Amino acid sequence: MDATFEQLKELLVQIQPDANGVARAPTERELAKALDVQRSTLRERLASLEVLGLIRRTQGSGTYLALPDSGFVRLYFEMALKLGYFNIEQLQQAREMLEHEVARVAACSATPDDLAALQAALDRMLTTQSVAEGDEADYQFHLSLMQATHNPVITLIMEGLASVLYQVLQQRRQLIRTIPGAAERTNATHILIVQAIFDHDPEQAVRAMENHFAVWNEESTREGVNGL
Repeated sequence: MDATFEQLKELLVQIQPDANGVARAPTERELAKALDVQRSTLRERLASLEVLGLIRRTQGSGTYLALPDSGFVRLYFEMALKLGYFNIEQLQQAREMLEHEVARVAACSATPDDLAALQAALDRMLTTQSVAEGDEADYQFHLSLMQATHNPVITLIMEGLASVLYQVLQQRRQLIRTIPGAAERTNATHILIVQAIFDHDPEQAVRAMENHFAVWNEESTREGVNGL
């Protein structure tokens, strides 16, 4: 990042939200003057922040600070994976490491609404006959688990990570479903996770998550699945 970008960032983080929680930035003219740059230069830097999801620009209204979503995290993981900075096995390993702690924290902090969301996703996995719907339910299950931590840092990182893994591992999930009994075995591990979260037992939640990934790894390395 160049000096202008850093100065712009410092100006923006000093903006105080109004009574409605809306943080509106000064006009482009005011920002350009404060930074002593041309407006074309300013717009380039604002465009970068907009891509990252940190600001929202509305024609005729102005520029507003925005809460970041997982979009820029997902973009980083997608590009880094395609450029070979890491591989899918390393991405999966990182997910496993994080989800162990996610399970632990969720067991302590899950609310009745969180529990309902987890149960709903589990019920969909157990009852659907559609591969696509089962994959989506699995994805929603893990997102619900992350949200049950009530930690926005974890949610931001894991949403970006999980989204990339969902795309990359979808074919592997479909092949696992062709193995007799594989779907039932993997679904059973989700049941144990939910039970531990419902019981608010963090240690049991970690063990259930460890078992989940052990079963997943065993099923996904069977003949015909390994190597994807």
